[in-house]
Amino acid sequence: MIALSSLLTTTMPYLKEVIEDLKAMGVRELFKVMVGGGPVTKAYAAAIGADGYGRDAIEALDEAKKLLL
Repeated sequence: MIALSSLLTTTMPYLKEVIEDLKAMGVRELFKVMVGGGPVTKAYAAAIGADGYGRDAIEALDEAKKLLL
């Protein structure tokens, strides 16, 4: 599980970059990637290929449990 958070819109592209780097290394399928943070939306998470999204810490925990079961 890799959980990423972005608190500024200027850092959001790096969430996508992490996913692309995992693909480039050939290890993307080994990890579940979750994203969240103030400016991040569920639609953005889907658009960049994240496996999960959490609006806040509680929602992220629930999502992580679903992804890992």
